[in-house]
Amino acid sequence: MGLFRRRKQAEEAAAPPAPRLLSYRAANLQGVGTRKRQEDSFAFVNAMDVTMIRREGLLAIVADGMGGMEDGKLVSQGAVSLLTESFSRMDRGADLAAQLQSSLLTAGDALFRRFGGSGGTTAAVCLLFDEKLYWASVGDSYLYLKRGEGLYRLNRDQNYRAELYLRAVRDGVLSSAEADADPDGSRLSEFLGKDEIGSVDCCLRPLSLEDGDKLLLCSDGVGGVLTEDDLLLCLRGDPANACSCIEAGIRAAARVHQDNYTALVLECGY
Repeated sequence: MGLFRRRKQAEEAAAPPAPRLLSYRAANLQGVGTRKRQEDSFAFVNAMDVTMIRREGLLAIVADGMGGMEDGKLVSQGAVSLLTESFSRMDRGADLAAQLQSSLLTAGDALFRRFGGSGGTTAAVCLLFDEKLYWASVGDSYLYLKRGEGLYRLNRDQNYRAELYLRAVRDGVLSSAEADADPDGSRLSEFLGKDEIGSVDCCLRPLSLEDGDKLLLCSDGVGGVLTEDDLLLCLRGDPANACSCIEAGIRAAARVHQDNYTALVLECGY
């Protein structure tokens, strides 16, 4: 028995330590701005349940209902509901990036059938699973990654201004002056609820997450008001303090036509 115990102890000592798994902290911020009502919707799924994060992943969604159309709030709420339902049905052993893209397309079709094109919403979605980030977006909501002292925009705007930028590059004109000056530049080229979505901006391969990474999902009431330097400064704090800093920045900007604003912050750490 003594020999057996010594052999077992030696094997345990030689075994590599179990890998450390990331944990996540989350916070959110939402305000009406100077608008009459709130058109944004958002959701976290499994943010407070470590067991479910390991089993299914953590989902974060920001949806910015289009106030210039009918039923903006109903459409953004519908988008969040449809996307959370899709999340619950995903096959974790299959391609999650493709499933996330498909879930946005399916949600867009369902919203068009429900509202007949009279309402629309943007959507930015993050799925954290197995220490990796999967993301997809439609419209002009923002998705940022803070890593170290850098802030990186992961998605791109899908609006007329972005189309003008691409057209200028294709035509060999590197100046963005015309696109910046176009009064129709902020008009969305893609959104959930239109008759046919031409493209979903999404990751093709997941991004491995690291200790200290922070993710920011926000509507354009945040990303279109605060600079990247402002956001980077705010994200140096923990998620709750980051949201307080963002709120203070929006109030300090004191825009006469401040849009609804929503921000979700996720921090990765051991």
